[in-house]
Amino acid sequence: MVEKDLFEEKEVQLTKKGLVRKRKPKKKNVYFTEETEEAILEYRNCHSKDEKDYIYNKKIHFAFYKLCENIIHTFKFYYLDTESIEDLKYEVVSFLLQKLNLYQQSKGKAYSYFGTIAKRYLINYNQKNYKKAVAKVEMEEIDNEERTIEKLIDKDEPDAVDMNPIVEDQIS
Repeated sequence: MVEKDLFEEKEVQLTKKGLVRKRKPKKKNVYFTEETEEAILEYRNCHSKDEKDYIYNKKIHFAFYKLCENIIHTFKFYYLDTESIEDLKYEVVSFLLQKLNLYQQSKGKAYSYFGTIAKRYLINYNQKNYKKAVAKVEMEEIDNEERTIEKLIDKDEPDAVDMNPIVEDQIS
């Protein structure tokens, strides 16, 4: 059995302001790293399908998936044409995979390039689905208005008054 010294000194971490840190600092969860960018360049230069599949699955897929997830939730692209947000993520990831061979390192970082592509894709997707949602709501409102008018005009209702004789008397 090992006894611990009660007065054992521990290393104290300080904040930027010089105060004692009360909790552990958060670890950065970087999902799109230099290794990911290098893997994208390696993928572009590779000619074997098996090797491309291996590189994509082991080094690129997770970064694309997290990038899409973060963009969807950050900018709140929630007008869906798919069953779930998970399906939308995979749709955007597949679109990024189609654009993978178009990336040029001389134009900038891969994170910026693919982030911009994903965001623009989602903006167009969201606008298209928003227009569908608005059109669908308008049609439902019109349909409800027609039903209300039909109920008012319907002569089969017991409380309905036949206005034809009254109108004919007024005209004659």
